[in-house]
Amino acid sequence: MFFCFETIAIQNGEVQHLSYHQARYQRTVQHYYQMNYQHFDFSTIIQVPTEFQQGLVRCRIDYNQTDFQIQFFPYQRRQFRSFHPVIADQIDYQFKYCHREPLNQLYQQRQGADEILIVQQGQITDCSIGNLVFLRQGEWFTPAQPLLAGTQRQRLLEQEKIHLRTILLTELELFEEIRLINALNPLDNV
Repeated sequence: MFFCFETIAIQNGEVQHLSYHQARYQRTVQHYYQMNYQHFDFSTIIQVPTEFQQGLVRCRIDYNQTDFQIQFFPYQRRQFRSFHPVIADQIDYQFKYCHREPLNQLYQQRQGADEILIVQQGQITDCSIGNLVFLRQGEWFTPAQPLLAGTQRQRLLEQEKIHLRTILLTELELFEEIRLINALNPLDNV
């Protein structure tokens, strides 16, 4: 049984931003298994099959303390035009767990919207499949307290393309646009 996973974008056979995924994997296994685990180097275990050398591909690596499994899927980006807030004060998703039932249950409460805004103690944190960024007066902001610190979010923070901010549900009207970001949905994807 696998405990956590990584989702990695592959564009035309090229693995994207692998160091961020490797680092998150490393933090996860060290947190749960300390030093008692089999280390996997993603750069050597990801071998993109010929049929996935073109276009955008989602690579999923499920792993536990001693084993891993890799799957590849063609990926088509979706448009997210509407978001519905859902209160979830008790949910914990600080690592990319394979068990996503709590997130799936929240997603079912979207009331016809494309995606949800997960709210904890009045603050917007994330959505069900990624981090969020909010546009205000030409600057992009991301919630300071996400459920999961995503790899795309981390990269954009380091590049100073987005900035941390506490975003209250009651402040939502201050922002002109909301975008979902994750490994397969970069900020510049319109």
